[in-house]
Amino acid sequence: MKRKIVAIITAVAAASAMFTAYAAAPSERLVEQGILSGFEDGELHLERTLTRAEFTKIFCDAFLKDDKDIKDYKSPSFPDIASHWGADYIEKAVAAGIINGFDDGTFKPDETVTYEQAIKMIVAYLEKDSYYAERSYPEGYIGAALDMGISDGVTKLIGETITREDVVYLVDNALTKIEADKQAEDEEDAYWNSFTTSYSNSAGGGGGGGAAIAPKNRTGVISSGAASFSVDTTAEDGGATEVSEAGLAAPEPYDYDYNGYFNSEEYTAEQENIFKNALTAPLSTFSIDADTASYSNMRRFVLGNATFPTKGSIRTEELINYFNYDNPRPTDGKPFEVSTETAVCPWNSENLLTKIAIQGDEFLEPQPSNLVFLLDVSGSMYTVDKLPLVKKSLRMLLDELDPSDTISIVTYASGTGVALESTPVSEKEKILEALALLQAGGGTYGEAGINLAYEEAEKHLLPNGNNRIILCTDGDFNIGNSSTGELEKLITEKRDKGIFLTVLGFGMGNYKDNRMETLADQGNGTYAYIDSEREAKKIFVDEMPKTLYTIAKDVKIQVEFNPAVVKEYRLIGYENRKLNNEDFNNDKKDAGELGCGATVTALYELVPADGTGESGLKYQSSEVTADDSEMMTVKVRYKEPKADESRLIEMPVMNYVTDEMSDDFKFAASLAELGMLLNDSEYKGDASYDSVIELAREGTGEDELGFRTEFLHIADMLRYVDKYRAPEIDPYYGPIDYEVYR
Repeated sequence: MKRKIVAIITAVAAASAMFTAYAAAPSERLVEQGILSGFEDGELHLERTLTRAEFTKIFCDAFLKDDKDIKDYKSPSFPDIASHWGADYIEKAVAAGIINGFDDGTFKPDETVTYEQAIKMIVAYLEKDSYYAERSYPEGYIGAALDMGISDGVTKLIGETITREDVVYLVDNALTKIEADKQAEDEEDAYWNSFTTSYSNSAGGGGGGGAAIAPKNRTGVISSGAASFSVDTTAEDGGATEVSEAGLAAPEPYDYDYNGYFNSEEYTAEQENIFKNALTAPLSTFSIDADTASYSNMRRFVLGNATFPTKGSIRTEELINYFNYDNPRPTDGKPFEVSTETAVCPWNSENLLTKIAIQGDEFLEPQPSNLVFLLDVSGSMYTVDKLPLVKKSLRMLLDELDPSDTISIVTYASGTGVALESTPVSEKEKILEALALLQAGGGTYGEAGINLAYEEAEKHLLPNGNNRIILCTDGDFNIGNSSTGELEKLITEKRDKGIFLTVLGFGMGNYKDNRMETLADQGNGTYAYIDSEREAKKIFVDEMPKTLYTIAKDVKIQVEFNPAVVKEYRLIGYENRKLNNEDFNNDKKDAGELGCGATVTALYELVPADGTGESGLKYQSSEVTADDSEMMTVKVRYKEPKADESRLIEMPVMNYVTDEMSDDFKFAASLAELGMLLNDSEYKGDASYDSVIELAREGTGEDELGFRTEFLHIADMLRYVDKYRAPEIDPYYGPIDYEVYR
């Protein structure tokens, strides 16, 4: 196992080193395909902007080479292209139904092309045969582009002019997606076809735990029991005024039946942390939170619906901890390293901001894994973003495990069942067949499923191995004990058996975020939300060691502030992770887990001391006696994964304020600022979407996996929606109450 994890880490490091070299590769590919050409001086001049006509030529050369792409549309007449060199390309794109003219009947071929205009054309082409053929402009198309990876490598935002280099990335990403989709379709067909015999032999099975495979045709219609459901099987203005889609897209029929979609999602809004007096309350104690669900769920709201996230759904620390940071690594045998950084607070220049980072060790000793997939196969899991995505996600994980690791599959619906007894990963086909046979139907007996999963995990317990249950669900338990409190008690009784619990949320409409977070917190595990195949790859491939292997448990942080330096402090986020000060030294008090290579970041906003603080207490001196050489002391208490006694790390933090934030600090601060905006924080000060974007842009860094760039675009979409979109009817959730969202 150690060799495999080291290989993964080495591959990520190599990807970073190759980033500069890769930047040139897309342009070379487009030149070879005859899509991109140079200028008279022989140079590509990727730094130059380009006109609407120039972009249309590149677009046609990339996507419209074959006449079969041209529909029988009558091209409109544009008086301003009659003698223009690009007239033929423009007419070709119009005939294909990709673009049309402006309201005044012109095309404006010599105007520069903007980010959203280019995105609109590419997405319209990629979705020309789907029911998504008409999206809201520009946010709907940008959301689709981000979800498909079309914008990877591009940092231009709404209203900004793009360069030839940006176009290279957009076109190359789109062509790569077309090829990847074709390959995925072939693999999917082969996957389903390989189990035709299994379906014939097991049809009519099913029952409470889920059994028979759902027949699937090439149009993506999945039959489940007596019902049939059609599902999709395809995979602020930046200085500009509100953009118009005029001149970019010919209208297409739009007909999509949401079939009675309803919203019963549940979140728990926490009272945000307040400023505390460092003289009377010098200690701040909390559990770490390595969950990331809040970020990917937020992304689902923004990219999928172009709306603000539901009130209570944003946990700011999870926005920050979704990302990896280049922190100092442990070198002395400890499972993690602690580091700090302090600078002027971006949203309140009179205050300071301190970053405390815990960086987990990336190297893990070999240990076999006993994994139990606990899968919700109830009726609510039928949609393409639930059980079908669960299957694809787990298939990705299988490719990353060692052959000697074992897999069990437990399912629950109206009843429960063991769909697969413990099986080594070396028998991959047997595991894949068991996954393929699952279909959705029935109620949700979550309590019984959890009990059965722990029984299976205990039956094959590895005393010196990694024992973990991976729960995949939308969290909608409706049979048996289903209250959050009852489930918390159930999980608490199970966690001392040395079995960790990873909770993965799927879907929307009836999503129960509060319940799933509680299960993970009480089950010595972490909680993530998978909204796409891309997120599944992040969790099960790119960050597989972090997801599956715990290097420290019950990790608690306690910060003691020096009142000679700090007058007041406020912990940003971690509202439901706060602990009593006496809990820090209590080894019976549960706290969060740290995965292999994981990063946990905490931010404190500080009011500098001014010599005027008083305790106001009768029996305590109000005089500050400490010197001002130290700002604070950070203590971290943790346990080894199989230990019962904790260890202590203590680190003084000197009174030093950096003149320039590091890139990582800027990026973390941008996420904290966005969290305060979305939660309408009392302490948001001068926070704005412009500031969020500026910090994120400056802190993007190399970003080899593209997640920071994606966040930049998400923040831009929120800025645009906040500025230009009036309350409207959302197809998923009905009337939008912006008082709830803001």
